[in-house]
Amino acid sequence: MLSLPILMLVALSFFPSLVILTFFFSSIFTGSSTRRTFYRRGLVVSFSGLAIASAFALAAPLMPSSIPIMDVGIVFAVISWILLLKHYHETGWLESLPSAFLAAIVYIVIVAVASGFSLLLLQG
Repeated sequence: MLSLPILMLVALSFFPSLVILTFFFSSIFTGSSTRRTFYRRGLVVSFSGLAIASAFALAAPLMPSSIPIMDVGIVFAVISWILLLKHYHETGWLESLPSAFLAAIVYIVIVAVASGFSLLLLQG
């Protein structure tokens, strides 16, 4: 029941988002003692939020059209990023909030670009 445009959108947006957000979150964790530790933490934080957002994007065709399911997925991704930043960076949730919102904006821009590419691929 999954449509080709949704699958292309998730495929074209997941991997670039994972790379960019891993470096973004890893730059937040630069206070760690070893490089491998903060890259691993950045990967865990970015992958968890992207997995949640992608799961909601894949479930979008199955839900009623009155629910903005991709927006709900981004909200849950931001919540997971806040909680994981709070846990790994050992800060309060107010200090994790700007980083999570900035990551959501980056993710939305990447999804918009991937949406344009998937429309171009399907048109041609």
